[in-house]
Amino acid sequence: MTVYAARYFASAAVFLALLAAPKAFAAAAPPAAQAAIQSGYSQINVAFSQHDLNRFMTFFTPDYKVVDEKGATYNKEQTRKQYADQLKQMKTMQSSFTVRNFAATPAGVECEMKLHTQGGGEKRVLFMKFKGTYADDLWVHDLWVQTPQGWRIKSRKTVSDKLVTRPG
Repeated sequence: MTVYAARYFASAAVFLALLAAPKAFAAAAPPAAQAAIQSGYSQINVAFSQHDLNRFMTFFTPDYKVVDEKGATYNKEQTRKQYADQLKQMKTMQSSFTVRNFAATPAGVECEMKLHTQGGGEKRVLFMKFKGTYADDLWVHDLWVQTPQGWRIKSRKTVSDKLVTRPG
């Protein structure tokens, strides 16, 4: 390989790396915003664990949109219905989450959140009731925006959502 070709490929590799990881060079969100968003996730987690869907949904803006891992888009009302259906089946749950990669953007603060939830539940099909356990690992990229009510999630992109259920 010539020196010219080596330099070309090295430049191309650097360029592709920059395209693949633009958030690596984004400005970090202010510490106060990071703390408020961490607190928001904690409150969301508590509300969901307590089956308090009304409180849970206050953390999403009225124009909230989510894109799932298959590319389907849902608005806030559709998302509310999905969560209501999930809560009907979940009887017990324990969850933990981590938040990282806070990035200040012109639109707000983007971050990555990973949530692990496990517990027990039941599902009714016609006249039968099935009981079992579940474990769910959710990985999302959220955009939080400052509103008069505080920091709220405006949009979510689901990277993966792995649910495992077991009869029992």
